[in-house]
Amino acid sequence: MVTTVADEQFGAWLTAFNNAASSTSVDALIALFHPDAFWRDFLAFTWNVHTAEGVDAIREMLIARFERTAITAWQQAGPVRSNNGVLDGMVTFNTSDACCDAVIQLRDGKASIVLTSMTALKVLDEARNMGSVSDYPKSGEAGNSGVETDTGQPYCVIVGAGHCGLSIAARLQQLGVPTLVIDRRERPSDTWRDRHDSLMLHTPSYFDEMPLFPYPQNWPLYPSKNQFANWLDAYRSVMNVNLWTAAECVGADFDDALGKWRLQVRRGDRVIELNPEQLVITTGLFGAPKMPTLDGKERFKGTQQHASLYRNGRDYEGLRCVVVGSGTTAHDISADLWASGAHVTMVQRSPTLVMRWQTLSDGLAQLYGSEAKKRGITTELADLLFAAIPLRSVLRMHQGVVSQAKQRDAQFYERLKSAGFQVTFGEDEAGVYPQVLRDPGRYYIDVGASELIINGNIKLRSGVAVTGLEEETVVLSDGSELPADAVFYATGYDRKPLAPIVNKDIAEKVGWLWGFGSGISADPGPWEGEIRNIGKPTQQTGLWFLAGGPGIVRSYSRVLALQIKARQAGIPTAVYKLAEAFHAN
Repeated sequence: MVTTVADEQFGAWLTAFNNAASSTSVDALIALFHPDAFWRDFLAFTWNVHTAEGVDAIREMLIARFERTAITAWQQAGPVRSNNGVLDGMVTFNTSDACCDAVIQLRDGKASIVLTSMTALKVLDEARNMGSVSDYPKSGEAGNSGVETDTGQPYCVIVGAGHCGLSIAARLQQLGVPTLVIDRRERPSDTWRDRHDSLMLHTPSYFDEMPLFPYPQNWPLYPSKNQFANWLDAYRSVMNVNLWTAAECVGADFDDALGKWRLQVRRGDRVIELNPEQLVITTGLFGAPKMPTLDGKERFKGTQQHASLYRNGRDYEGLRCVVVGSGTTAHDISADLWASGAHVTMVQRSPTLVMRWQTLSDGLAQLYGSEAKKRGITTELADLLFAAIPLRSVLRMHQGVVSQAKQRDAQFYERLKSAGFQVTFGEDEAGVYPQVLRDPGRYYIDVGASELIINGNIKLRSGVAVTGLEEETVVLSDGSELPADAVFYATGYDRKPLAPIVNKDIAEKVGWLWGFGSGISADPGPWEGEIRNIGKPTQQTGLWFLAGGPGIVRSYSRVLALQIKARQAGIPTAVYKLAEAFHAN
């Protein structure tokens, strides 16, 4: 490897770091950081997903964890990148329990960002020869087996067999952790099949790959729901995931004396008790569909349904259809109805966050796209580099993306506003990705429906709400009425309650899922700096959560699997800064 000036500068910092570390001088270590530096840790030092912001917080973490972690010298891995005087380098090191990677960003000779991430446990080679999940249950296919617990108990049970549940199950399978997935549906793919026919993934497949089993080269950039559903079924089979289908978890209590769960699983006409030590809930963030309470609903002669029940527009050709809502599902359904020959009006009550996919794709393509692959950036490396951006920086970065989008797509937004559509970029002008991490709704990544609104193919009433219905009309808050043969309520979902899976006391103990305390109305403070309760320890022993799109889940499932494996292997996992439960008013 040719040594550059950037390599020499990075190497000098690394030498100073290793010297300070070997002398266990926290003061000497802190001197190598900017006052406003970030140190984000995925398990390596904290057995947590935690960001220390500023040198005082970094000092506190180092005092608590540095000596007990017993790290080896940090060694540079690969060439250092230099951009406008900012250096980015990769490092490898070991702790007493694990092999780890680090990403270090230097500005003016000092660290501004450090990410440390556990990549493998040292017990892993031994673990590969331990109890395989394929041993449980022994007879028949897991999805059809009548076996209860005659072959022993799984160490981990995962509730939910969508892409989240299958991702973490595949990771645990690779680590030799006896795991069982249960799902109330007949197939893992049914969570996707039971949606509208025109649904496509709105993020590119190069970002949305699932762990350990990449898509083929000819996989579409934006697969349809059926393509992704078929992939889930194939993934379950290829990754040998143990699965009970048509099995519903109807209750879960933790036995503190035994250190195990008592899960009540209804399967057919039986209720089976399972006693795992670890329970992972991957049933998503959304609960029951929100249906507005409107005067005159019983008078309306036409069709009314929540958008979750919509499949296609074949029966609505020539009919007057009103779509209530302006988020992603509202746009998808409106476009599908128009393509089916319906006369469509969208009712937009309040401004909607809209951004064009072409504008959003640049950053992801640089890390995950084909050109990145040619530069040797694997998906695993891209995930590490992506994780090196702390959430406070993510907000600032995407505020910059929004600022650029306003200029780059000025004509698009002007045309959209001229059509009457009310546009927002979020309360803090941070755009789509931070919105997804805080309130996964109320936005639309434009894949074509915006142009239909601009051209008048989809009619629009904005700044008004639906207040009632008459026999053949929808009544709006300004007193006007829309003729309608069918009304579709794209009005979202309630937050998914943890009950009845866990009892009320445990749900209260855990608190909110998702968001990171950024201070907007849908994500109230205090600032936490990491996504609440996702992929990391919660206030309830042995209870874990995983949620998000396939790309986010791929990264967090690796971190979660290592934590569960460490506990199964008996490795001490004292958690630093376990987050307090948060409850919104």
